Amino acid sequence: MKNTRLFLVLGLVLLFSGVILPFLMVIKLLEPTFPLIFISSGSSTLGLALGMAGLAEWTKKRP
Repeated sequence: MKNTRLFLVLGLVLLFSGVILPFLMVIKLLEPTFPLIFISSGSSTLGLALGMAGLAEWTKKRP
């Protein structure tokens, strides 16, 4: 159960960072560089994958 919660929390944090980083780049608080764009899109994708894996484990463990 702890591993499932870790996946869900980590996925949520990565998804939020994948939304917040591009927003900060659009409003010109962060300079949009290639590594930052790559990190923000990668964190969004990885967060979605971890969240889905956590949800799949959570539904599998529940009766």
